[in-house]
Amino acid sequence: MLDQFVMESALGDIEILRKYLLAARDEVNSEYPRSQSLLNLNQYMLLRKKDQTQLQEKLFSLSLSSLGRSFAHVAASVDSLYDQLSSSLGREQISPELMAEFHHLSITEAITIASKNSKAIFGGKASSKLSHQITTVMVTLPSNAAENNGLLIHQLAEAGVSVFRINTAHDSIQVWQAMADVIISINENLQPSEKIKIFVDLAGPKIRTGKISEVEIPLEIGSNKQEKEIFIYHGDTATKVECTDEVTMEKISAQIAVDGKFFKKLRLNKSIKIVDVNQKKAIISLSHIDETYARGIINKKVFIDKKTKLRCDGHEGKVYNIQNQKDPIRLFIGDLLIITGNEIEGKSAQLDENKNLIPALISCTVKGIIRTIQAGEKVFIDDGKIGLSVIENQGDAILCRVDISKAGGTLLKEEKGINFPDTNIQISALTEVDNANALAVLDFADSLSLSFCQSSADIHDLQMLLAKNNRTDVGIIAKIETRQAITNTPEIIKQLLTWEKSGVMIARGDLAIEVGFENMAYIQEALLDICDAAHLPVIWATQVLESKMKNNLPSRAEVTDAAMAGRAECVMLNKGAFAIDTIDVLKRILHDMHTVSKKNRQLLKKETLWN
Repeated sequence: MLDQFVMESALGDIEILRKYLLAARDEVNSEYPRSQSLLNLNQYMLLRKKDQTQLQEKLFSLSLSSLGRSFAHVAASVDSLYDQLSSSLGREQISPELMAEFHHLSITEAITIASKNSKAIFGGKASSKLSHQITTVMVTLPSNAAENNGLLIHQLAEAGVSVFRINTAHDSIQVWQAMADVIISINENLQPSEKIKIFVDLAGPKIRTGKISEVEIPLEIGSNKQEKEIFIYHGDTATKVECTDEVTMEKISAQIAVDGKFFKKLRLNKSIKIVDVNQKKAIISLSHIDETYARGIINKKVFIDKKTKLRCDGHEGKVYNIQNQKDPIRLFIGDLLIITGNEIEGKSAQLDENKNLIPALISCTVKGIIRTIQAGEKVFIDDGKIGLSVIENQGDAILCRVDISKAGGTLLKEEKGINFPDTNIQISALTEVDNANALAVLDFADSLSLSFCQSSADIHDLQMLLAKNNRTDVGIIAKIETRQAITNTPEIIKQLLTWEKSGVMIARGDLAIEVGFENMAYIQEALLDICDAAHLPVIWATQVLESKMKNNLPSRAEVTDAAMAGRAECVMLNKGAFAIDTIDVLKRILHDMHTVSKKNRQLLKKETLWN
């Protein structure tokens, strides 16, 4: 027998909540383009404004439907609970006349609207079935996607890709157009509901590290652990000799170039003696010589530069064309770094004439933001590989202390992203470059995504650009990837609801750095819920099955993440050598998840694992 006291208490809570929800109707103009979705969003916000934990526990104990499954149709669910509790207590239910007067979206109506909105952005067939969900697959196209008559694009389409992403942060309009032409040719043979969508990602105001100065750095060749092969080129025909931090000459066959006169003196079965910058000696035993190069074995590790002397059979030569390298700014925990808004080339830490330390320096590509940063705020560089705290603002620069780095130090590089999660940076998401790129792709873009969208004004800017060019049919996707965007998500969504085709991307890369990796699980859940309330489709993005894409072997955590992505309307995969195999795995994961759940609702299909 149901507990009458619990029913009375639950009904009292529902009555109060219902009054709030009914009052919300007065705040929404029925002539608003998507008034039903806006009203439900407002009602969802009211539902979540108070802690509903106790009410949820009461409903659970009564085996009644949870409000946690009501986000797409809040008022209708509350009305249903009101009637169920009233009936159980022998009280009057909501009259049909009053129900008609305050018509709320039914569950079926809400699902139909959400399905149509998803179809408008991602294609496919709309569905109002309560137990049916489709999550489409989007793939980011690499720069060479249109080569070989677009073979890769054809293969990806056959594998089941419904949306192709073109990233304007890379390549050129010619490359983007070539990709689009292949997709357009594929669509010519498809039914309207099967046509593949073209999703163009506008780069936005990505804040990056600036240029780093070049310095003379000795080049490492050979190894003290084992003999290494080395190639010696004629200086007039050799390519530049360069090394990087990630791939040193110790890991590959070393190569140097020597002056032409010395090269002509080389003889088989002779040796080249090297005296390096530290006055250490090594020997190269020659095993092959022709007109363009010689090959040999070097017996130990040495460091060479432009002044390094080479000797062979009484003849002396020098290394011909070692190039200056980028100053290796390697940062350790506790080090200091100056980030400046001025156009100054970065450089590593050094001592002045009085032996005082001058901290390492790097510039920031977006001007004007440095002055807004305060002491104590956090800074992250290169997807969080380097974490810093601001010690002081010096006007045109900030002095930071390194808090996060690898044990052996982390190399600071050019063109790496900088995140200021604690700073309210006032900057338009639609840059001049984005304006130009948007106009350049309008002939083929089905949707445009706005990177680093932080406010409703950013959405409005893109809407005005599209309206001015008579392209109100192009979809708009707001990429949520900053702390400010999280705070302003309700207003961003309301602005999106003024546009016929719109959606949200949970861009988890920068977002995780902005809000903290440990907070991402909760935040991505909250974003899924509020978009569900507004009936807006969601793209689940960043590093989905990345190990599978790159190495053909997914981690267990990635599989679980991909399963979680089944709650979104679209899942985005990045570029990778094993894209075809990954798409197959992802589609199977999504299919399995859609048989047991829809959004955050368990379907309770027949379980066959134990039979």
